[in-house]
Amino acid sequence: MQEKSWNTAKVRLFKLDYELVLSKLKEYAQRALKKGAKEVILIGSLARGNYTAFSDADVVIISDNVPQRVLDRLTIFMDSTLPIALEPRVYTTQEFLKMAEEKRKLACEVAEHGILLAGSGEVIKKARDILQGKR
Repeated sequence: MQEKSWNTAKVRLFKLDYELVLSKLKEYAQRALKKGAKEVILIGSLARGNYTAFSDADVVIISDNVPQRVLDRLTIFMDSTLPIALEPRVYTTQEFLKMAEEKRKLACEVAEHGILLAGSGEVIKKARDILQGKR
């Protein structure tokens, strides 16, 4: 008599289409520039290359024309149409460069692993110089 198998588990593999996500993030970054951003920088696992299918997109947005309240800043740059969850962090140039002077983790991450999605890269360069003691 043949024994019945009760194992009905199926293996599902999830894969993140990195090229598609990066392309969509660059489009998002161009739209952010039109909303007043100076630079849009990808950080986190997508920038470091150790992402998974369930990673989100961590972006740092430098914009000098933003409201004082953090929540008000975020609403300007949120976008639910992306194929990946978005985690924007919005800072003015002055705030971000101060973070570099204080050697805060986020500024160090931008300097070490950040991928410029849009903008001149001027603020990233200044932050790198500060972190390397060239200022």
